Amino acid sequence: MKNKVLFISIGFALLAVMQMGCWKELNPKPENPYDQVDYHTPPTPVDTLDPNSFVSIHRDILVPKCAQPGCHDGVFEPDFRSLESSYATLVYAHITKNNADSSFAFRVIPFDKNKSVLYERITNCCFVNQNDRMPQDNIGVPMESDKIDRIAAWIMGGAKDMFGNIPQFPNSEPNIQYYIATDPQFNTISNTNNRIDSIYYNPFIVPSNYTMNLIFVVSDDSTSVDQLTYNKVKMSFEADNFSSSAPGYKEFQAFVITNPTNGDKYLMATINTNQFASGNIVYFRFYTNDGDHVGNTEFPYNSLDLPYKTFFSFYIQP
Repeated sequence: MKNKVLFISIGFALLAVMQMGCWKELNPKPENPYDQVDYHTPPTPVDTLDPNSFVSIHRDILVPKCAQPGCHDGVFEPDFRSLESSYATLVYAHITKNNADSSFAFRVIPFDKNKSVLYERITNCCFVNQNDRMPQDNIGVPMESDKIDRIAAWIMGGAKDMFGNIPQFPNSEPNIQYYIATDPQFNTISNTNNRIDSIYYNPFIVPSNYTMNLIFVVSDDSTSVDQLTYNKVKMSFEADNFSSSAPGYKEFQAFVITNPTNGDKYLMATINTNQFASGNIVYFRFYTNDGDHVGNTEFPYNSLDLPYKTFFSFYIQP
């Protein structure tokens, strides 16, 4: 009996399959209109940027590795946030930190990677301190050699800007960086302890009828210190008035002196406080000229904040 039922079931199944086949023949599958659509894969974009161009280096190296929060994100220079800020703070940009031998002057000098502190910082493990090689995203691990090679190629190719132009050497005004006041034996008298209320930007204190030296640290990108001209110290009782009619106005000529230890040159004026009535605060400014600019360079200047001006001043004790 069971065999008979199985035989009948198989028979029905075969009949159903045959009917399905006949139905498909009588009702062919309709054509799918999307079968003809060409879903071709779009071509992979081709990077047309020169890998050694500044635009490419900024995109591939400076932004991902350097323009990070707490690093070169605009808090300090070089500023790698944008193409413009990066280029302006690299090429012919004065450095703020040098090695022990003071071997560098600019972050990037076109055509000279060995004089460019950017290249030095990414290849030297120990510019100032141990393991201070850049970038600092993985301390102790150098940047990939292909990226270093790209930066080197850009510098040696003239450090062209984003438009392909080779920059010209700048001709800035002299940089009046600092000064110290000394007694005739060159002991410093302008330190914080000798300033009013021991505040570093207040006037330093000198006796009446006292001889002192004012020594200025000046640099220029095209003229050596001993070739600078004019070199005068002007003094006034008013912080923002250094005209010849200003109260207390005096001017003194500065001369070049050389540090016997390292050969560095400075500009020094010798002044006796008997030129002024005691009990006064005397403000002073330094003026110089590099021969490339019509006007003399002045520091401090009127638009600076008052502490700059009071730092460049002294008080004559009664």
